[in-house]
Amino acid sequence: MMRPRILVVDDETPFVGEHLKHILGEDGYDVEVLSDARQALDRLRTRQFQLLLTDYKMPEFNGMDLLSAVRSEGLPCGVILLTGYGDPELVRSVMKAGADDFVTKPFDPDRLRMIVRRTLDQRRLIDELEQLRQDLEQKYHFHDMVSKSPKMRGVFDLIKQVGPVGSTVLIQGETGTGKELVARAIHASDTRRSGPFVALNCAALNESLLESELFGHERGAFTGAERLKKGRFEMAHGGTLFLDEIGEISSAMQAKLLRVIQSGKFDRLGGGEVSVDVRIVAATNKRLEDEVKAGRFRQDLFYRIAVIRVELPPLRERIEDIPLLAMHFLEQFAGKSVPAVTEIQAEAMQALLEHRWPGNVRELQNAIRTAVAMADGSAIHRESLPPTVAPQRAHAAMKAPLINIDRPLRELTGELISRVERDYFTRQLALFKGNVARTAKQSELSRRSVTQKLQKYEIDRTRFKQEKPN
Repeated sequence: MMRPRILVVDDETPFVGEHLKHILGEDGYDVEVLSDARQALDRLRTRQFQLLLTDYKMPEFNGMDLLSAVRSEGLPCGVILLTGYGDPELVRSVMKAGADDFVTKPFDPDRLRMIVRRTLDQRRLIDELEQLRQDLEQKYHFHDMVSKSPKMRGVFDLIKQVGPVGSTVLIQGETGTGKELVARAIHASDTRRSGPFVALNCAALNESLLESELFGHERGAFTGAERLKKGRFEMAHGGTLFLDEIGEISSAMQAKLLRVIQSGKFDRLGGGEVSVDVRIVAATNKRLEDEVKAGRFRQDLFYRIAVIRVELPPLRERIEDIPLLAMHFLEQFAGKSVPAVTEIQAEAMQALLEHRWPGNVRELQNAIRTAVAMADGSAIHRESLPPTVAPQRAHAAMKAPLINIDRPLRELTGELISRVERDYFTRQLALFKGNVARTAKQSELSRRSVTQKLQKYEIDRTRFKQEKPN
């Protein structure tokens, strides 16, 4: 593991600089000390440092000049300023200029260590988010979807496999999981991708309007029908018709839809028979198998539309995707803000990982859109997020840094997710006195999944049996 490199700049060396080198060296950092700010800038240009610790008051080229040069040139390091002044106005100007933090001299070694650790945490997060940004472009994109989750990668593989087949597809998943994006990906993978993709939300229309939308009508077919109108089936001829919320249609409409799927023909309202060549992709947030058992959905229609089934996992079952998706949406919305929002701070990302996301990917997308609009500066802070996602925390201790700088991080998300999951299951087991069944129900996972998590994180559930709930 490479030790973090810190460059200390102070014109009072060897006194202050060597003292800092001793303190930080004890913590395992690789510390270099210089007394000239211009020389330090040249050093930063030629060697990679994770942190710059510079005195504020120096002759000619001072700490603020060095900070401005580092930020304007985009040199990738955190910056802490040392100042002998505690003036709030000075502190504000230092932070506004792009410093990550400041330390007032004479400094307390323990406070200095804490600020250095926190700044390195933030710097590592920035570096890892930049890597995520690159990964978005290279590895995790599939059409307009983004994922590294094994479950979603399985969905992508299934789409590649069944896209060219032409069979009807049923997509099942909770609201907001991206069913239309999957339908569009299936269409794009089909041999008929040059044809139209037509979508219709079946739950948004009553039965008579739905029939007119699907099958169209002739002029004069009913009062107000002043011209011929093609329905969605005709509009989708040679392409794909996406029927969202198909579980909401009436029994009568189910029968008419079954006929079209079986024969490729339907009757336009007030007119004759029409033939079409359309691939149907349907979606629902219901379990249609249960609807069939309850007599609310035709079994023969179910088997017709579910030749191929795609199950979309909720976002809470693929939390490794949250940082990727958050950065993906940030890329979408950042250009619409002034100044441009380009970063997500550590505490904001922690809040995103801790949230349960009942609205799934759509809720995350809206949260990032809101955060970009509310951001004060170029970064999304925890306070920028909607209160439903990041409520005010009851205790300051919960603001502890998420990242352990003593561990190597090959990938940011693995570290963040492990920390959140370990803490989550520890708290749940404490609440339910070690009861795995109740923990599984609360977390909306299977008992097997919870047991695997406990084994992974070496959490002994028996030690919670006699503990009082938190």
